[in-house]
Amino acid sequence: MISVVIPTADRPGHLDRALRSLDRQSLRDFEVIVVADGGTPPAQVVDAWRGRLAITLLEVPRRRGVSHARNLGAATASGDLLAFLDDDDVFLPDHLAVAAATLADLRVDVAYGAALVSDHWIDAIPRPADGAAVLCKGHLFDPGFLLVANFIHTGAVTVRNYTPTSARFDETLEHCEDWAMWLTLHTQGYRFAYTGACTSVYHQVPGAAGTVAAAYRRSPTPFTLAHRRIYATWPADDPQVASYRRWIAEFDDRLDVAIEHDRPVPQHAFEHAIRTIYPAFIAAEPADSALLDAILPSPPSGRALDLQAAHQGGQG
Repeated sequence: MISVVIPTADRPGHLDRALRSLDRQSLRDFEVIVVADGGTPPAQVVDAWRGRLAITLLEVPRRRGVSHARNLGAATASGDLLAFLDDDDVFLPDHLAVAAATLADLRVDVAYGAALVSDHWIDAIPRPADGAAVLCKGHLFDPGFLLVANFIHTGAVTVRNYTPTSARFDETLEHCEDWAMWLTLHTQGYRFAYTGACTSVYHQVPGAAGTVAAAYRRSPTPFTLAHRRIYATWPADDPQVASYRRWIAEFDDRLDVAIEHDRPVPQHAFEHAIRTIYPAFIAAEPADSALLDAILPSPPSGRALDLQAAHQGGQG
């Protein structure tokens, strides 16, 4: 059985949409654990689905953060598999079925698919003419690139229940806690596999409230600070990893300066950055500052790095 953990906080409409996507799953052997992270308990929304879903509501009296909510949900789970769904995202109908088949067929511990990044609310793959699909976030697993950046969306993951181990979402991280979790699981020997299918929707809707939107309103962004912390926690000796980490650090610097000076930032800039450098990393190509210029063309004054030279220095 799969236990689906949904953290939520004062977003009953979003939660109802997420639960509707679960009711549409082709695989039916799952339970749902909704964790209300402070705020008004969504009992009315949850109760409306009790006749159709095996659902449990856990209430946290005060806001503790998404990591605590996921940890609490996982600790309560009955399933031998865990899946995660944020309340503003949705699963497409075959999400759980594809994940379960991948875990069984490939004999791995973590299965993740691609996530369709959408700039407006959807619950199905749009037709090309609809223009809703900005990009699809998903790449084959590479342990080296996982040390550079997070390319696995939380809502795309189904994992063998890890609660007997020490692995937990880091409750001191407000951002990139999912990335830290994947690194922890990989360090503990969990085997990852990409399903190759786009089976979830990652909503990034302009103007909508959320942790990502809020993060990009201040400089340095919480993502910049989280990247630095994760790099310090998981040091890398590989010169290629170090070079691409410098590329990401320069990306963060440029983004922070743009935000600080109220300059326009391209929508989904980080997703496009990962999409751009992933194939170059896999091909063992040097980190290329020209790729960075194409995404964020205005380097911060006095902070621009010669990434090509830095890469060559790391190799030497």
